[in-house]
Amino acid sequence: MATAIKETKEALENMNSTLKSLHQQSTQLSSSLTSVKTSLRSSLNDPLCLVRPSSEICNSIRLSLSQLNSNPELRQLPPVDAELDNVNNVLRTDLDGLVQQGYQSLNDIPDRVQRQTTTVVAGIKRVLNSIGSDIDNVTQRLPIQDILSEFSVYVNNTESYIHRNLPTLEEYDSYWWLGGLVICSLLTLIVIFYYLGLLCGVCGYDRHATPTTRGCVSNTGGVFLMVGVGLSFLFCWILMIIVVLTFVFGANVEKLICEPYTSKELFQVLDTPYLLNEDWEYYLSGKLFNKSKMKLTFEQVYSDCKKNRGTYGTLHLQNSFNISERLNINEHTGSISSELESLKVNLNIFLLGAAGRKNLQDFAACGIDRMNYDSYLAQTGKSPAGVNLLSFAYDLEAKANSLPPGNLRNSLKRDAQTIKTIHQQRVLPIEQSLSTLYQSVKILQRTGNGLLERVTRILASLDFAQNFITNNTSSVIIEETKKYGRTIIGYFEHYLQWIEFSISEKVASCKPVATALDTAVDVFLCSYIIDPLNLFWFGIGKATVFLLPALIFAVKLAKYYRRMDSEDVYDDVETIPMKNPSQH
Repeated sequence: MATAIKETKEALENMNSTLKSLHQQSTQLSSSLTSVKTSLRSSLNDPLCLVRPSSEICNSIRLSLSQLNSNPELRQLPPVDAELDNVNNVLRTDLDGLVQQGYQSLNDIPDRVQRQTTTVVAGIKRVLNSIGSDIDNVTQRLPIQDILSEFSVYVNNTESYIHRNLPTLEEYDSYWWLGGLVICSLLTLIVIFYYLGLLCGVCGYDRHATPTTRGCVSNTGGVFLMVGVGLSFLFCWILMIIVVLTFVFGANVEKLICEPYTSKELFQVLDTPYLLNEDWEYYLSGKLFNKSKMKLTFEQVYSDCKKNRGTYGTLHLQNSFNISERLNINEHTGSISSELESLKVNLNIFLLGAAGRKNLQDFAACGIDRMNYDSYLAQTGKSPAGVNLLSFAYDLEAKANSLPPGNLRNSLKRDAQTIKTIHQQRVLPIEQSLSTLYQSVKILQRTGNGLLERVTRILASLDFAQNFITNNTSSVIIEETKKYGRTIIGYFEHYLQWIEFSISEKVASCKPVATALDTAVDVFLCSYIIDPLNLFWFGIGKATVFLLPALIFAVKLAKYYRRMDSEDVYDDVETIPMKNPSQH
């Protein structure tokens, strides 16, 4: 609207100057046309106009002289001095500056709020900083280190014991290896004797030879077989005792420790109430917290450690130190809420003062909406003269050329040229002024159309906005500040939840304990000791079982391979009396 006022002033100034120029130019045009009409009448008084056919031309010229008139209505257009004065009075008040002051008042709201809430913000920061110190105190009081120190004692003692007895274990391992090598060599020696006996016996066997005439190779095979039998009788009982002893140890450890450890049944046995300590229901919780009623099992601890869970959550340390209660933010949020409740914001903002409102009302009453724009526009569409002067001049020249040479002809030509000059010097400037007047009228018409209604709407909008700012801005700012405070509290709650999760699940992971236990039981005991031991007794036992049929076959075969000292067979059937009763 401030821009429209300035544009209105410019349009009224242009229109006012144009109307004055039109009044002056129209008067000059009327005077010039009157002079040329007087000259033409004087020329038409020439005696030649009384003679035909010149008289007819003169009469036609005389009749057309009535058209050489200016438009008198151009001198009758009303001025706009009153409207221009009203607009100039309106412009004495800097409406644009008043609007910028209103914008500045709105833009100053953040600075005002910041100045008025300095103490509240400082209080909230103090509360938030206290939360950080509380978190530090809570993390320092966690009993994780105490629990880990107890485990560290067991781990360190076990490690010391292993390092202390490692040379003895290595020595015993070498004895075990040597004993196994001797036993396997003995079995291999027996098998070698059996194979050599079979090889020599089969190669040297002669089915036609008698027991006393058997060959040396066959006899050697029989000897090898009997040597194998002798060694079997000599050492078989030792092998049986070794198999029994290793079976009793290896099989029982496999079934009672290794397999239950893999299937976690071993932990279920250890978790059996009152098994490890008849006074405690759950041994682990009784050992760690002196609370044997609390359900804390070996199986659960092992499973959580395998999952790389933190010590706090694995050992259920919340029963002795509840971090959720220590990190409860409600007591802090109460302080923050009280700080926000005490927030008061006073904003004295005026979008447009009384001077600005009066300025708009004066502009609405300046009168540009009541001007008769149609009368101005109607004149801008009319010709400044009653006839087209150029056409009139050309027609006059044509008529003058049709007259005989003389003073009358020359006089009419001079008057035609004068009319052309009048068109150039008088009519064309008036037409240019009429075009300028048309543009100014259109601007004013567009601005003045519904001006009062627009100003009324603007003032109503200003009243509504001013009422909202006066009554609601402070409450809106306070509500937004509280919402921001709730957002900050939400961030801290999320942060505390993350701290609680990290302490429960991530801090001091007990996976190394599970890994050490797996290494001690599954790898060292089962894979390194028991599995080879079971393989050993199974292999030796199977070999011992197969020695029994081998021994029987070896004794039987040695009878047919060895060379005897005397014959142990009967004569042929024909030489034995009473052998065949049918011959008698």
